[in-house]
Amino acid sequence: MSSHKKLIRKEIRYQRKELEKENKREMDEKILEKLLALPEINQAELVYAYASIDGEVDTYELIRRLWIKQIRVALPKVEGKEVFFYIVDNFEELISGSYGILEPGEGCSPALGISGPVITPGLAFSREGVRVGYGGGYYDRFFCREPGHVRIGVAYPFQVRKLDCAERHDWKVDGIVTPTEVIWSEPSDRTSSHKIKHGQRAGIY
Repeated sequence: MSSHKKLIRKEIRYQRKELEKENKREMDEKILEKLLALPEINQAELVYAYASIDGEVDTYELIRRLWIKQIRVALPKVEGKEVFFYIVDNFEELISGSYGILEPGEGCSPALGISGPVITPGLAFSREGVRVGYGGGYYDRFFCREPGHVRIGVAYPFQVRKLDCAERHDWKVDGIVTPTEVIWSEPSDRTSSHKIKHGQRAGIY
């Protein structure tokens, strides 16, 4: 793990922790409104999401709204060094899993190979789609297995910044939703898979 990424992770965690509750709630609602307005989300049959934790942009209301719209939701479960997604119909199906994150319990059906946008967690994003995750590489390995998904990050404004720390195994996101804007890294083709090539810096592609 690069020292630059470690510093970014530390800074963003601190900034999230310092957010005032009301300010966070207002930004969460604006992000949710923008997400639900995206055709990639509101016209999907299945959305891959995650249970937010530790000051992340709230995803629980997104999941509730998707269920109300009769859009299926798949949530991640860590199995060894991989993450797999399972379809969840209600919050009662969730159990505490790896890192204290709620994840699908026994009996949930796998979402193997089902097309749908992936709400992709991250601590920082660049406007070109470079993502700094939490360091486990789970989502990078998932996108290696299933590269065809549209990848959408959600972030507070301070999480969108210039990043020069892309590594060979890193996967970019196609879009980033903040309280004030939706940023598409390549508007002409949102469904393409974009893996950082060896020696290639992040940029408009």
